[in-house]
Amino acid sequence: MIIVLEHTDYEGVKNNVSHGINVFMPKLIALISKKTSISEEDFQSYYENKHVPLIERLFPTLMDYKRTYLLKASMLNDVLPLESEGEHAQFNVITELTFEDEDGLNQFFEKGAEEEVISMIRDDEANFLDGEKTIMFRVD
Repeated sequence: MIIVLEHTDYEGVKNNVSHGINVFMPKLIALISKKTSISEEDFQSYYENKHVPLIERLFPTLMDYKRTYLLKASMLNDVLPLESEGEHAQFNVITELTFEDEDGLNQFFEKGAEEEVISMIRDDEANFLDGEKTIMFRVD
């Protein structure tokens, strides 16, 4: 049995500790929308086969890069009374980027600020997603 304890370090950051080893791993979550001009299938195919390899090559400190696709066919459509009555399918994928530690995350931010890297990513994203709608969060 592994016991995981949560504590707050000297900077006020919550960390999970297992047997005295810090198991806290920084994570970013992005909510992403496809371009309206492409299908869900083409969006997912491009993301997996073109964009993922680019990101993994540019950012070697990524420990895990997970995508959860939000397909219209999987929507509950009035099954739950708590479902929003507003606009549906604002986002097509939830992307999780996980790093081993703060150094890995900081290296990601430093590399991601380089003009050449920004250009490569933006040029690729223009093929399949609506970058103006992307929202990113840091979660711990």
